[in-house]
Amino acid sequence: MSIWNGVTIRLLGPVTLARDGAPIPVPGQRQRRFLASLALRPGQVISKEVLSEDSWDGEPPLTVSGQLQTSAWMIRKALVEAGLPRETLGSHDRGYELRVPPRSIDLFVFRETVREARDLHACGEHGGASDRLDSALALWRGPAFVDITSSRLRLKAESLEAERTAAVELRARIDIDLGRYDEAISRLSELVDDDPFREDLYVSLMKAYYAEGRQVDAIQVFHRAKRILREHIGIDPGARMMKVMQAILHQDEKLLGVRTPA
Repeated sequence: MSIWNGVTIRLLGPVTLARDGAPIPVPGQRQRRFLASLALRPGQVISKEVLSEDSWDGEPPLTVSGQLQTSAWMIRKALVEAGLPRETLGSHDRGYELRVPPRSIDLFVFRETVREARDLHACGEHGGASDRLDSALALWRGPAFVDITSSRLRLKAESLEAERTAAVELRARIDIDLGRYDEAISRLSELVDDDPFREDLYVSLMKAYYAEGRQVDAIQVFHRAKRILREHIGIDPGARMMKVMQAILHQDEKLLGVRTPA
């Protein structure tokens, strides 16, 4: 991972600073919220109103201005401890600015690495894409903002988790392209357990089972999905899932886009 003067800001897990891989804790819930809010938009002046919303969920105390100043002071202290100048956290009349390059924040490194993996995958370089995705996913040390309790920031964390899920899903598709069907099945099964109403995940899992030569398991995935969708949201599987099911029953490998082991 690219770092700046040996320092990284970690959002993909507990919100921390790190220097040369050694974590430097950010003390206090309010300070972690403050840093997370700024680190989502490095190099931008974030208004005091936005910081207040993120820090107090729209219910700031009467002393909000003073408490923001205290948070800024404590963040600067942590930045200095990490070896960065106090000016890394800039103050403006209307807000604050975190003056660090995006490459020093794990979230932005994750996004760039995933983009590289998608480009490699599109070019048919599946091995390179697999390696890049492994590097990207290794940056996660738990759910995003795992130690943050702000409702507003938790909503943002949910969207980041969706990015992580998309990367794992892409990794599973690449596993299929590389013939690593067991790995694809494991990844996709976990995704389905986490989000049992996404038909596209069931479709990918059915294809992975079929490619592994486990036609019966692929069919069972379809019936499991059919039962869950009917019982919980009152719908039948969509046209794509039905089409894949028919292809499995007729062993139509061309339609499935996979080949079973010889």
